[in-house]
Amino acid sequence: MARVLAFDLGGVLFSDGTTEFIHHVASAYGVDAADAGELLHGALGSSYREGKLTRAEFWRAFRETLKLTVSEDDLARLWIDGYRIHEGTRDLIQDLATRHDVYYLSDNVADRVEAVERRYRFLRLFKGGVFSHEVGVRKPDRRIYEHLLQTAQVEAEQVIFVDDKEWALAPAAQLGMTTILFRDSDQVRAELAMELQR
Repeated sequence: MARVLAFDLGGVLFSDGTTEFIHHVASAYGVDAADAGELLHGALGSSYREGKLTRAEFWRAFRETLKLTVSEDDLARLWIDGYRIHEGTRDLIQDLATRHDVYYLSDNVADRVEAVERRYRFLRLFKGGVFSHEVGVRKPDRRIYEHLLQTAQVEAEQVIFVDDKEWALAPAAQLGMTTILFRDSDQVRAELAMELQR
């Protein structure tokens, strides 16, 4: 029986600000979207999300690699501005939290969390959770899922995990969690209702 419900943030509780940012940088500054995406999703972005690079180090490398003259502050602001709350998911989590322990499991960086929290006060929706920059690993490394289990003090079989990326769900399923691929809040609400009745 599920004791913990865990949610990814970007693309689930929030819009996918990283994808929006990549498209914006490509169109506004004439860089290749694939190159910008590789920096954000590849080794450089992983190091940033795992807390191994500072904000300044990441954006300096991003600017230099793409030969951008726009400031680090402007780039960071554009990235964060792409994250807008999905009201349906927020309402779902609020409903669930009255009856279940709800946690977040997110690849993230400290300054983005702080900025989005100032704007939306989203952390109060959750009992707790795990950010990649705090534990030094990111999805799909199984250790971040194990951090969630340790934080929530449950076995994998007691967790339902919701994410919008199939590759991020696979390690959770291998550990024994029930997984749900997020498409929209209504679909997740319906699938969770079925899972919670089992």
